[in-house]
Amino acid sequence: MPTLLPSIIIDKQPLHYIDKGCGPVVVFCHGLLANSHMWQAQIDALSTQYRCIAIDFWGHGQSQTLPASCNNLQDVANHVLQLLDALAINDVALVGHGSGGAIAAEMALLAPARIHGLVMLNSFVGFEPQVNCIKYQGFMAQVANAQAVPVALAASLTELFFSKDANESSQHNIALAQAIKAFEQQLIAINAQQIEPLLKFANMAIFKRDTLESVEALTLPTLVAVGLNGYLRTALESYLMHDCIDGSQLLHIEQAGHLANIEKADLFNQHLIDFLSKVNFN
Repeated sequence: MPTLLPSIIIDKQPLHYIDKGCGPVVVFCHGLLANSHMWQAQIDALSTQYRCIAIDFWGHGQSQTLPASCNNLQDVANHVLQLLDALAINDVALVGHGSGGAIAAEMALLAPARIHGLVMLNSFVGFEPQVNCIKYQGFMAQVANAQAVPVALAASLTELFFSKDANESSQHNIALAQAIKAFEQQLIAINAQQIEPLLKFANMAIFKRDTLESVEALTLPTLVAVGLNGYLRTALESYLMHDCIDGSQLLHIEQAGHLANIEKADLFNQHLIDFLSKVNFN
């Protein structure tokens, strides 16, 4: 049984999070179907210099419910700001993955004076392409029908989250093989209580609003990173966001997919540490 993470109550529901380290605060926002533990390699690398807060979003990890008033990613962004208020934290840098990057962007738009740096890994803040929406809805329909993540679907989803040659590479990379297995088991372990909140969160993530034009107003240091060998996001999307956010940095990670921070943890950590060292947290 995993250790129960700390939480705050929002609209009668507990939002759980990891809180480790001390120093300037870095908040980690996972994407759809992941959880706070996807950031373990980053927390291990940063927590001697930074206070790392990694959230389990609604329907994910230990946050297995969802407030009745939560209807979109803007609401979720507000919930993270409430968490920071509860912890008496005013100034942060954000690291977002997938839909977590869209939540991080919403936070930067809602509270620009509090957000001093933004990292978006395999995220896209524009409308989700229709072909993706249809595909993702199909996956979620399987989950809804089974009231679980079927084993075959868990295997298919796991394949999509890693690089296109990850299964081959894992034959001689024990750490990668363990990461692939752990992600698949995490999906299979999603329980019946989580399904309804997870599906609602998925719907909010898939049909998120387009903030590409809005983020043009952001002036904070930003790093846009993408794995070049993945299935779920494209290099073109990273170029679009890089072009929209004035002064942003662009990082393309070779031989990595959606979970590039796991597949290429050392490389991603090196760039993340370098980026954060230039962020003015005051």
